[in-house]
Amino acid sequence: MRWGQPEMWWLVALPLVAIALWVYGHLIRRHLARKAGEHPLVLRLLATFSPERRLFKQLVVGLALTLAVIAAIRPQYGRRPEALRQTGIDVAVAFDVSKSMLARDVQPSRIDAARMQLRTLLAQVVGDRVALVPFAGVAWVQSPLTADQSAIKLYLDSLDPMQMPVGGTNLAMAIDRGVQLLTGTEDRGERSSRSRVLLLITDGEDVAGDDGEAAKEAARKAAEAGVKLFAVAVGTRLGEPIPIVAEDGSHQGYQKDRQGKPIYSKLDVQLLEELARLADPEATDRGRVFQYDGGDISTVLAAELDTLQKSAMESAMRHRYGEKFQYVLFPAILLLLLDLLIGERRRRARREEAA
Repeated sequence: MRWGQPEMWWLVALPLVAIALWVYGHLIRRHLARKAGEHPLVLRLLATFSPERRLFKQLVVGLALTLAVIAAIRPQYGRRPEALRQTGIDVAVAFDVSKSMLARDVQPSRIDAARMQLRTLLAQVVGDRVALVPFAGVAWVQSPLTADQSAIKLYLDSLDPMQMPVGGTNLAMAIDRGVQLLTGTEDRGERSSRSRVLLLITDGEDVAGDDGEAAKEAARKAAEAGVKLFAVAVGTRLGEPIPIVAEDGSHQGYQKDRQGKPIYSKLDVQLLEELARLADPEATDRGRVFQYDGGDISTVLAAELDTLQKSAMESAMRHRYGEKFQYVLFPAILLLLLDLLIGERRRRARREEAA
């Protein structure tokens, strides 16, 4: 036995207040009757009044009010387990817009290939909310969690590596910002009933200079927050020099270091696999990393997200308790109806008045 609305216990005071008012009313009526004295009309009216009937009516109303209060607190008895129905997945897409994404070891370029794969994926994740977190040397929220995929696509088309204020690739900040978006107070959605995924789309080349330690620590924090990390590795292990692209899209050579040598950008799959494993120790040896080298990976990724959602639905259980409030609410209604049928005057007195 349990109560569904224990915060409503204050309603127990209502029957006590009603009893106090009835006692007060009785005292007032007796005082007024004494004050009226032996007036014939007063005596005639009192002769038709039945104190027993009034007391019975008050008992009926008091019992009905007590039963209604019990019903409001919702008595529950018995329980059965049931699976929570999930409403979808929350996906924060951390999208790499550093200049290394301009490399053309995958056609037409890493960033254009990543855009196409993400658009295809968005068409397959029906019912999910998606956020966009672009990053280069810094990460920021371009779009909060939304079911409006057209807004995500619009923002995605406007991202240009050549317009980034801070260069480089800060994977740690991208992961941290995505996790904050999925778990922070700014999202007032029903987070408890949704799976949370950070989708990291990048070439994996972290230029923090600490061998990815900051990114690894961010992945561990994601695991503690219950956020799964998926990674789409865009590029090849051989890599390619980072091109210089003009505003009109024309190729104007390659970026060079201080010695005048072209700067090569290579795919770092190993780091991404380690980040995925740290974020989800139960994942496979490779973690949830999908390497894009020209084929279509959006379908496989969508299937993986769907599997994650089904798994969460099966594992999320709660107990539903049997509602018993109706067993006290129905008698309360019957008692109130009975009160309407009972008068406070004696039947014999009514017949005498009629005569």
